[in-house]
This record gives sequence, structure tokens and C-alpha cells, in this order.
Amino acid sequence: MAVVLHVVWLVRFRRGYVTEWDESGYLQFALSNFDDLHDHGLSAFARTVGSRGTFGPLLPFVTSLAYPIVGRGIFGSLLVLPLFFAGLVGASFGLARRLVSDSWAVVAALAVAAIPAVTDYTRLFHFALPATACMTAALWALVRSEGFRRPGWAAAFGLFVALTLLSRTMTVAYIPGFALAAGTAFLVGAPELRVRLRNLAIAVGTTGLIAGPWYIRNARSVYDLLLHSGYGEGATPFGRRYHVASWGYWTKELRLDLSYMWLPLAAALVVCFVVALAYLVARRPQLIRTGRPRSPRAAAVLALVLVVLEGYLVLTSSRNEGTGFALPWVPALVILGVTAAASIPARTVRVALAGVLVVVSLGAVLSKSGWVEPLAKARTVAVPGLGRVSLTDGRGIIQTEVAGDGYDIGRVTEPLPAMHRSWLPLAREVVGWSLRHAEQRGQTLHLTLGLDDRIFANSRLILAAQLWFHRFLPVDYLRPYPDGDKIAAYRRQLLSPQPVNALVTGEPPTVASITRKKVEAAARSLGFIRLKSFTMPDGRTIWIWWRERGQSS
Repeated sequence: MAVVLHVVWLVRFRRGYVTEWDESGYLQFALSNFDDLHDHGLSAFARTVGSRGTFGPLLPFVTSLAYPIVGRGIFGSLLVLPLFFAGLVGASFGLARRLVSDSWAVVAALAVAAIPAVTDYTRLFHFALPATACMTAALWALVRSEGFRRPGWAAAFGLFVALTLLSRTMTVAYIPGFALAAGTAFLVGAPELRVRLRNLAIAVGTTGLIAGPWYIRNARSVYDLLLHSGYGEGATPFGRRYHVASWGYWTKELRLDLSYMWLPLAAALVVCFVVALAYLVARRPQLIRTGRPRSPRAAAVLALVLVVLEGYLVLTSSRNEGTGFALPWVPALVILGVTAAASIPARTVRVALAGVLVVVSLGAVLSKSGWVEPLAKARTVAVPGLGRVSLTDGRGIIQTEVAGDGYDIGRVTEPLPAMHRSWLPLAREVVGWSLRHAEQRGQTLHLTLGLDDRIFANSRLILAAQLWFHRFLPVDYLRPYPDGDKIAAYRRQLLSPQPVNALVTGEPPTVASITRKKVEAAARSLGFIRLKSFTMPDGRTIWIWWRERGQSS
């Protein structure tokens, strides 16, 4: 049922509309994979998938193979995400079922399916959901291995760890969590150590066999990305720097996690943990006699706890807040909360908590359904020390991005205004004219954007080139940093690393960090001539400037 709701939402809100900034680039990956497979064969396809570094290849790879069924295009690509959603819900049920009864496992699966961020990323062509589905499946396989007693499930654990790493490169940060979780298997009394070590080797070998070739080939780009964007200067635009001894440092990740779960679900989980802990403390004599956990169930609970703690700490250590970085381990946190509620001896309390979890989950689903306007309204509440946290919000990520750029998105339960169907056709016109103009002059097109418009952005031009012209077109953009919003800085960027021959300028959006007059002054000083104008969907005008080869700089 939830999958049907997602597909209906995609049909209503995404079909034919503008794409989000990040997903535009990821869509180009999938399209180029398919085009190489279709036009040049399997070897070209393998080279393209294997040599594109930095970003995990799994989602574009799977999507390109699905195009013969769903259709080559943006909407067909979006239809792949509900399949990962179904896998996530199934894996969540399977994982929870190893810890609680079937009825409680249904509650856990419902709660995971209703996580607002899970809903958002099921409706966006993004790596966050595949990483979440694969990580949850890996934890399920680990638990099913019963302390690495079963080699088939040990191999499945290794496979899903590999797919997690291939789904999103930032999940490399979760390798210590996987290792700690695997270590809990050795707390289980049986089987003998030799069998467990053998099956652990099978798991590690499977991970290396599946993920190793891609990571070996792209090790440098992945290392540079994680180091630069996680802890270097590249992280600067994506989060504040806090002192390690400050409240902000240790709660930064908590604030993000609350934005993924919203306050109702987060509060329900806190109540589950607190009540379960209270009963546990009250029964402390039994707890003491239990000793260290040796049962498969206790080891499984410990494995989930370690994964969540490691994930929280590693993300806390980076100032880069990212997009959905924590989502892969949030289902494990939800399942732990459900497990805590199910462990409470008092039946009345258990039933009450189950009811709260179901009501909260259904409320989140209805809020995001696109049909129930009272629950779709964006509501927040101030939480002391943590800022404002969402209660309800029916907007999808694409609606939030469009609204954030100053556009009226209308009612949350209605699709975006029709003008937002025109952004990608505009990108097609700009790319098509520029390609034809370059070909007429026997030149290679080097196109750069000279305006910082988040909707008319370089990633959408790159997408348009692949979608309609079946070719990869690098499109750069001028930056007001690190040298400032200066003519000299823009001159340098237009000449290096390679001379630009096509520049797009235009009327700026409401808030602009790039001054149009300075960009155009830099262009004129380098011999650029304004040749062609286009009208944007919102009525603004953009111009293409051209610089003939060999002109003096």
C-alpha cells in the first residue's frame, strides 16, 4: 500500500516537473550508463560504471538496467526508488522479527516506512534510500547468521555491506560500525570459534569481491572527497564549526536526526526507551544474574546499538551536515525503540506504546500523502537546546527547494505551479543552441554559468544534454569564493582550467552572491560577445555570451 502511495505521489508531483539540484547529476549518471550500454555495448557500459569515481555507482547502475521496463527518462528513473523502499520495509520487518514477535515486527516495519526522511528520499533520485535499504538488509543478514553459524547468511551479510558501500561512498564511515556489529557474533556461545572465523572470512571476502574492484579503481577520488568534504575546506559551506567541548558539537547530529524523524516519532521512541529502562532498573537483580549477553537475540540488540552509536559519533566528528547521511542507521534506531517497548512486562503499557507508535506512524504517512491538507501544513515546535523541530510537513524535498528559492509553491497538497514544468525544456533549448553554435564553428563547447540561480543550475544543463542529446556536457559555474565577487576573480575562472567559450548571464534571483555587472565586465574584457537571449519561466531573461577561439585575453 505504501509503495502505491509513493507512486501516486510521484505521478502527481514529479512527472514533468523540475528536478532537484543533486538528483539532476545522479540522473545523468544513470542515463549515460544506459546510453553507453545501448550505443556502444557491454564493455563501454562497464568502463563507464567502473571509472566514474567519487559517487556510489549502485543506484545509477540499477536504474540503467531498469530503463527497458520503466522507460529511459526522469520519471522512469524515479520509479526505481519505491523498489528500494519496499526492500527497506521488508528488511526492517525481517530484522525486527528476529528480536520481537510478528505483530511487533509489523509495528517496527510501519514505523520505519513512515519515517519522514524515508518518505522524502523515496521520492527523490538520491543515494540516501538505497544506502538505507542495503544497510538494514546487511544487519538483518548478520542477525540471521546466528553468530556466523550459517555461512549462507554470512555471505549475504558481506554482500549487503558491499552494496551499502557501493550505494553511497560516505558509508565508508560506517565500516567500523559494521565491524563492531560483526564482533558481537563472538559473544554467542556456539558454534566453535573456527566455524565463526571461517564464516566471518566468507563475509569479508564477499564484501571485498563485490565492492573491492570499484573502490580500488576509484580510491583516490573517494579519499579526496571524504577527507576534503568531511574534514577539509570542502565542508565549510555545509555546516558550522563547533568547539568539541560545546553543546552544539555533541547535539548537532541530534538536531539533524530529529529533522529526519520529526518530533512525534522521536518522542515516542524516547518514551519507549525510558519506560523500558525504568522496568529494567526495577528488575536489577535478574539483570545481574543474567551476566554478559550470550544469546543471539541479545547479541543482535547490541549489534544495532553499536551501529547507531558509531554512526552518531562519526557524523558528529564532521562539520559537513550532508543530505541524509544518518538515514542508513535510523531504521536500526527505530527497531531498537520498538524492541524496547516490546520488552516491557506490563501488557497494558506495551499495548499503549504500540498504539502510540502506530498512530504517530500513520500521522506521518498521511502528512506526506499529498491528500490530507490539515496534516500537510508545515508545523514546528521549539525544543530547548535543539531549536525548532518539525511536527508535520507535507512538502517534498523538491517543493522545499523551490520554495527556498523564493517561488510560491501553492497548496502543499497540490502539484507545483505549471511554470515549473518549463525549467528543463529551457535547459534543453540553451544546451541545444550552444551545441549547434559550437558545431557550426568547429569548436568544442565549454559552457559556464555566470549566475548563481539554484533552479537554473549547471546540473540541470548537464542533465538536459544527456537526456535529449545523449552526450555528456561538462558545465561549470562561476564562484564568488575564495577570491570574492570581483571582476579579476571571474576573469581567472573564465580562463582556467580551460578557456570558456560560452557564458550564461542573466537577471539574478532574489538573493544573489554574484554581481551580474561584474561578470559581464569580465566577459567583455576577454572578448565575449552577447549573442542569444532566452526568457526564463519566471519572466527573467538570460543571455548566452560567446568568445571566438583565439581572441586576445
